[in-house]
Formats: sequence, structure tokens, C-alpha cells
Amino acid sequence: MNDTTETPVKATRTSIRLLERLLELGEAPLTEIANEVDLSKSSVHNHLGTLEQLGFVVKRDMTYRVSLRCCEIGATARRSVPFYATGQREVERLSKASGLAGGLAVFERNTAICLHSTTGQHQETPPVEDGDRLPLHASAPGKAILGALDDSALDDALTDVEFESLTDETLTDEGELRAQLDRVRTRGVATDREEWRPDLRGLAAGFSAADESVVGSIFVLSATEEMSGKQFQQDVPGLLVSAANHLRQELADE
Repeated sequence: MNDTTETPVKATRTSIRLLERLLELGEAPLTEIANEVDLSKSSVHNHLGTLEQLGFVVKRDMTYRVSLRCCEIGATARRSVPFYATGQREVERLSKASGLAGGLAVFERNTAICLHSTTGQHQETPPVEDGDRLPLHASAPGKAILGALDDSALDDALTDVEFESLTDETLTDEGELRAQLDRVRTRGVATDREEWRPDLRGLAAGFSAADESVVGSIFVLSATEEMSGKQFQQDVPGLLVSAANHLRQELADE
């Protein structure tokens, strides 16, 4: 890699770090990228040159961006999730029945990741996009996933939660979150009342394989004024529980 100052492991970490930063920037020239990651231009140039040769980065007019090969990797990884195909159909059905934006999330490396999302009747873009990471402690999809974990896995997951305050309504106390998760397990549905983003409500139902090898959640998100009253308390939760049951059956048949 023409970078003798780093061991192979550190070099790999740096390359991945550059890819992640490029994803955030969209595209940027070498100097800006080097400033963003606080590395020398020569080191960044070597890493980007190697990534370009391997097809992960595209260079045009002195700027760099992540290549579409990353889409190929992401799409392949997404298809490998056992419930993805069935979950996608369930999300589309749920969104159509409720008129709300829907989505599907999976639990991986103590993180909730959006696999698929749709828009609602009154939205041009979904509140979350495919690949977004969702906060476990503040979002309905994240809390539904936590509620679907066994006690040991839950303890492990919560050790990585920073309990960051995202809005005035965010739960930042682990004890309060655990108490809410007990209710999630009893009811089968997790709620988010503007805990993640202002003026955004969420409902989600978690599910898992019998051996806990894969855990996910199906969810809806909407502006507070569009999801309240009976719809928030009964109608949509019923649809979510039904969808989660279908996904559990899918996993049982694997």
C-alpha cells in the first residue's frame, strides 16, 4: 500500500475510516478528506489510490466518492438476512393498510439497522432510509429489538448504549428503559413518543428466531399529528403484531 508507517491492521482500519467519512461527505477533494480524518495528504492519497484500484472509490475532477460497488456489497448482505424478502412484503402491506411510513430493521453488532423503508400517504421521502442506524434506546424499532432479546443478550446490548439525549423526551436512565421493555414484552409493541426526533412518533414489533440467531423489528413512523388516539393505541399495534407473527413463522420454517 506504499504506507510503511502503519501495520496491516491499522492500514485496514484507516481505509474503512476513509470510506465511512466519504459516505458522510458525499464527495470531496483530497485536502478536505485529509483534514476531516486528521491524517497527512500523502497517507490519505495512498489509501484512496488503493481503494480506487479495488473499485471501492471513484475519482473524478480531483474529487473522490464511494463507488457503486458498495451498493453491491450492501445489497448482497441485505439479501442474506433470513427474513428480508418476507419482511419487505410485510412492510409494504403494513404501510398500505395504515397509510404510514413503514420499515424493517435487523439487530447486528449491537446496532439496529434499517433494511427496508417506505413512505406514507403524505410523505415524499421516508423518515429513515435503508442502511440507517437506529438508536436502540430512543426509537421504537430499537426498543422492539431490545424487547425481543433474552435477558443475557439484553444485558450485553445495553452495555454499548450511551443513553444520549436526542430530544426532551428521550429516556436516558437504564432502569427506566428496562421497565419500559418489560411492558414491550407484555404488550408486544414498542412506542416512541418523540423520543428520537421532535414531532415524530413510532410503533414497532420485534421478532426473533427460536435460537436468537437473528432478531429484527417491523415498524411505522409518522408525524405526531398523523398518528394518535385509537390509531396509535390499538389499530396500528394490531397490524404490527400480526406482521411480526408472520415473520416469526417465516424464521421458524427456515
